[in-house]
Amino acid sequence: MDNQTDRPHPAAGTPGTTRAPRRTRRVRAAVLATALLTAGAALTACGGAGGTGSGQKASDSGIASLATPSAPGATSSAQSSTAAIEAKRPQLRLDSSQEESDRLWDAYWACLQAHGVPMNDARVDRPGEQAPPVDDPKVADQYKAQYHACLSRMPLQPVEERPETNPHYADDHRAYVGCLKSKGMKVHEVFGDDGSPDGWTYDKDVPKDGGGLPTEKIDHDCRLEAFGGKGEN
Repeated sequence: MDNQTDRPHPAAGTPGTTRAPRRTRRVRAAVLATALLTAGAALTACGGAGGTGSGQKASDSGIASLATPSAPGATSSAQSSTAAIEAKRPQLRLDSSQEESDRLWDAYWACLQAHGVPMNDARVDRPGEQAPPVDDPKVADQYKAQYHACLSRMPLQPVEERPETNPHYADDHRAYVGCLKSKGMKVHEVFGDDGSPDGWTYDKDVPKDGGGLPTEKIDHDCRLEAFGGKGEN
């Protein structure tokens, strides 16, 4: 299973320097959980993580704890369990409405909050809106078991925006960033250690006044223009 399923498109820059569009914050939160798609297999093979001692049983909340596997088929069982989780994850479409996308992400974040993951209340735009998790890899690492318990609710990015389901992903991503630039965004592509597209960042510092941030409409229009209809179902 590809552990880059939810590779983010925009990299919003230093947390807290400005208020990024809601979608940008969602995909930033997703990247903190992507490693858990791989770690989930290890968690299952080990009986989970996050407990206070070896051999502790899973709690009623569904968060597993440390245990030592004894069955020879632990690895294949872990892979089956991870595949089952993947099959349950909600699938976003490139043309998903903002309301539908928000509803799915809010449900995922609410699950994390219910399991005790710290929320970033400062990132709430409107009263009553679901806060995202704290955007800190150390926090995500500390709450691995809690993230794993909610993986089945984490939305999958549209098939067009996932490298493993879009053979033209690199070209489309380049076109997407090019579209943002054509709209006046001073941004450029960034790449992973393997040379694959890994989002975008600003040419200089993140705009502190928010004036250089793409709006939801600009981001949506550029995604449709660049990625439209090129994924494999």
